[in-house]
This record gives sequence, C-alpha cells and structure tokens, in this order.
Amino acid sequence: MGGHEVTYLLDTNVWLRGATAVDTLPGEIKKLLSQRDAQFGLSAISLWEVGKKHQIGKLELMKELGAWLKEAVASHIHTLPITPGIVADAMALPDFPVRDPADELIVATARVHKLTLLTSDTKLKNYRHARIQYFTPILRN
Repeated sequence: MGGHEVTYLLDTNVWLRGATAVDTLPGEIKKLLSQRDAQFGLSAISLWEVGKKHQIGKLELMKELGAWLKEAVASHIHTLPITPGIVADAMALPDFPVRDPADELIVATARVHKLTLLTSDTKLKNYRHARIQYFTPILRN
C-alpha cells in the first residue's frame, strides 16, 4: 500500500470534501490529507453513496461519474471491500447511534481494519466503540 501504513479511514463526507470542497476542511485535516506519504482507507460503500447522491440529483460533478470516481480515489486512497467480517461487525455494533446502513459499514470497516475514522458526523462524534477523530467542517458563506 505504499510508503506508509494506512491509519485513517475517510468517511464519505470527508472524502467528498477533500475531492470537491477542500476549503471546507479545517487546517489540521487538510494538513493530514496532504502529507506526502499519507495513505488512507475508504469503504467501498462510500463510492456507492457518492454515486447515489449524484444519481438522485443531490450532487453535481464536473465530469461523468465513473471518471470522477476514478480520479477521486487517488493513489493514496485505498478502497476497502465490504467483507463478511465487516458485515458481521456492522450488524453487531454496540449502542450504535445511527440507523444508516452505510454508516454501520463504514464504522465496522474502521473497527475491523483497526483504523481511526475521520468524520464530521456529529452523531458519531462520541461513539466509543470505534476510534473516531471528529472535526467540524468550515461553512462557506
């Protein structure tokens, strides 16, 4: 997977902001994402989430979806598949605060791969059964 170990999993929102609206990420997250040898994980479900948002008209992309996805999964981002172990973990998350299957799979991916989830989702901020690094996005005027 390149020079450095993968230590962070990007949630869909962080990955999307990094690819389309980097100015909405706080400095510490931008710095983390731009480290020369940094490697990040991305759950395969995040690709589907972005595709779905685009399909239903909630996300405008500057190019065709397939080309956009290929470009947005840069060389330092590793798509992690949904495995039987991840699905089993997702179905058994203790005290999970969200009823979103994609969030369950993303958190389970972080847990199974022992990664810290980078997220701006306030509902996940205090979830103590996974390593979470929460940040508040910068709102544009």
